[in-house]
Amino acid sequence: MIVSTFFTLWLAVFMDNEVEAILSYFFVFSFGIMHGANDLKLIQQTTGLGTRTFYFRALFSYLLVIGIIALFFSLVPVLALAFFILASAYHFGEQHWVSRISLKNAFSVIFYTAYGLIIFFLLFYFHAVEVSQIIFDVTEFAIPEAFYLYGLLASGFIFLAMLGWIVIKGHLVTHVFEELFYLLVFYILFQSASLLWGFSIYFVIWHSIPSLLDQLQFLSGEISKQAIWAYCKSSFLYWLASLIGLGGLFYLLQGQDKLFISILIYFLAAITFPHVLVMNKLNKG
Repeated sequence: MIVSTFFTLWLAVFMDNEVEAILSYFFVFSFGIMHGANDLKLIQQTTGLGTRTFYFRALFSYLLVIGIIALFFSLVPVLALAFFILASAYHFGEQHWVSRISLKNAFSVIFYTAYGLIIFFLLFYFHAVEVSQIIFDVTEFAIPEAFYLYGLLASGFIFLAMLGWIVIKGHLVTHVFEELFYLLVFYILFQSASLLWGFSIYFVIWHSIPSLLDQLQFLSGEISKQAIWAYCKSSFLYWLASLIGLGGLFYLLQGQDKLFISILIYFLAAITFPHVLVMNKLNKG
């Protein structure tokens, strides 16, 4: 993953902004959406219920959550965006740390969230002007640029304090300096890359692909060509519907980049929340 990260940074030197943006969207819309496209299959696997009635009940519940989140964004966008960032931070932290610490309690929830917030605030800090403008376009709420530094310091302090406790208590099942080195890699990535390129590289290389591998192992008991093919077949329709919907929006909103980015954030938030719930249930199991 480290080699791939620095390769993408090197690759960006030879790309103009338009090509970089196209590749960023391609990565997010392919691997990014694909890693959450098999949630219904995961629900069936974790519950052990595979009847058609259960499938439609699960599908209805899943779509209901998406609808509620979309409504939440339309009514109180500031709170919805804050909730989205917190939920995503927890999800990023959980995916990375669930197999690296021997804790599954309220303490681990705070730890996961603090780690994920470091990722977000690192990205936001190095692109403060652009991020504040996007947040204002989505919520009409102005965020001072200094807020990202304070958020980074606060989340960093909480994470390091909790990590120290985990190490002392013997709950860490990986190497502490390796994990700190990863944070240094993220620092270099977000400081060197554009906002969109930096986020897409982290999201795909460090989150989506590892999550896909975890799901393959859970669903098939192995990571093989057959398992990958089975995963792609079962998630294809959801993934295709997502792409068609986003492609249609992009076509309709040509020349209205701010509006498209706002709707893209709504869309990603709507599909993120149910995915976070599904993966949390899977990890608890």
